[in-house]
Parts: sequence; C-alpha cells; structure tokens
Amino acid sequence: MATPDPLTQHTEPLYQKDGQLYTHTAPITSIQSLSSLPPDTQSLFKPPPDAQPFILTTPSTIFHAQGGGQPSDTGTIKAGATVFEIHQVRKIDPAILHLGSLQPSHSIFSADETEIGEQSIDVPKRLLHSRIHTAGHVIGLAVNQLIIEGVLAKDIVDGKASHYPGAAFVEFVGLISGEKKAEIQGRVDELVRQDLDVKVHFWTEEKARSDCTGVLESFKSDEDGVRVVQIGDVGSYPCGGTHVLKLKECGKIVVRGIKRQKGISKVSYEVQDA
Repeated sequence: MATPDPLTQHTEPLYQKDGQLYTHTAPITSIQSLSSLPPDTQSLFKPPPDAQPFILTTPSTIFHAQGGGQPSDTGTIKAGATVFEIHQVRKIDPAILHLGSLQPSHSIFSADETEIGEQSIDVPKRLLHSRIHTAGHVIGLAVNQLIIEGVLAKDIVDGKASHYPGAAFVEFVGLISGEKKAEIQGRVDELVRQDLDVKVHFWTEEKARSDCTGVLESFKSDEDGVRVVQIGDVGSYPCGGTHVLKLKECGKIVVRGIKRQKGISKVSYEVQDA
C-alpha cells in the first residue's frame, strides 16, 4: 500500500472548539521521516537534536498548532508500547503535522488507520499558553477602553502580537507614552478583578468585521465561520488560539514596559501566579 501523503491528510483541530480537552484517541493515518517531506515544509520545523524526527498525522487532534503568536502544544501520542513524543505542531491546510520522535527509537506505528493513538498534551504548558494569550487580549481591550475615554490618542489601532513565554507583547500602530503604563496596568487589573467570562464563537465574516474590537488579524473562515474570542461584553477578537474560561485564571497580568519605534508602540507583558 502506498504511503499516504501527510500534506493531504485532513485534520480536525479539536482545540478550536474545546480548549480544555486534554486527552483524545484517534487513528494514526500517516507517519514518516521529516526528511521525506518537501524542503519548504521541513524548514517550518525545528527537529530535536538527539533523535530521528518523524511527522505524524491523525484525523483529529487536541494539539494546538503553532500560529497566531502562540507556540504549539507538546505531549505524547501512545499506541501500545510505542510513545511518540511531540516536540512541535504546525498547520498546513488541510493537514496538521505533528513533529516528534519515537520511544523506544526502534519502534514504529503501522499507520494503517487501525492503529489508535492516545493523545495527551502537556497540560501545564497549555494552561500557561492560554493564560498568556488571553492576557494579550486583555491588554488590547484595556488600551481600547483608554482610547475611547480619550486617555490615549484616537489614532492608535491594534497591531501584531506575540504570546510566547518570556517574550510576550502586543503592538499598536501609533504612539503610546511610557507615562501611560500605570493607567494601562490599572485598567488591566480592573478587567481581571471583574473575572469576566472568556467565550469562543464562530461568526460570519460580516459580523466579525462589524462587532470585533480588533480585526487586524487576517480572517481565517471555514465551514464554521470566523473563530472569535469574546471577553465578557467588553470586546472580542478574531483568534485561533487557546484561552482560559474566566479572566482570574490568567493570574496577575503585569505590563512590563512600553517601547516606541517607527510609529509602533510595543507593550510587553507577562503573567504571574496571583
């Protein structure tokens, strides 16, 4: 039987609808060495230095794929005595590719859709990523409220963001003075104190463009619509990441600093245990 092409395997991203799903079972549809993939696909991955890298696909996955400023999940997929240790996950439509190594190294999956893999993510890492990603939206909403109130300039708009541990920031097009750090921090603290609900919706593109607080991210609409994260009734953003369910789960959101360069203001931040 011919080896299935992993790039054509359709993968359902279960984390998009249930960010609190930490275990799952699904067939293994393909597994092959990273070196067998096209060079441009190989370049998307950083393989482990001490093990042979493989790419695994499955019809559905709980592993968040790297993107939208959020790093990928890690964890394991087990089948019998074989463990596939996942180091990185990337999405190349329609597939989600899991990069990992086999333990023991001489093991192999049959990948004939009769081999069932038990998926299990690194929960503490997922929770940290969710806290940081939600915190980035809270900073965006705090800045938006201060713009509406006239505390910040009216021409400031949302830019790109990074939600990586130790390197998290939200950028804004326009200048935010460093003197406004305390006011942004105060507004962020107030939003967290309210412990607002964080909910995921799938909206039409028309509704997302009209109702979302920030719409700078490119819309990635599928048969379900545009995925949107909504925080209480304060605001919402198009977003493909994972999130907490209530704002107090973020812990303490700390605004670390504001840097300005070439008309861009970068607000760096971190989350701490409350």
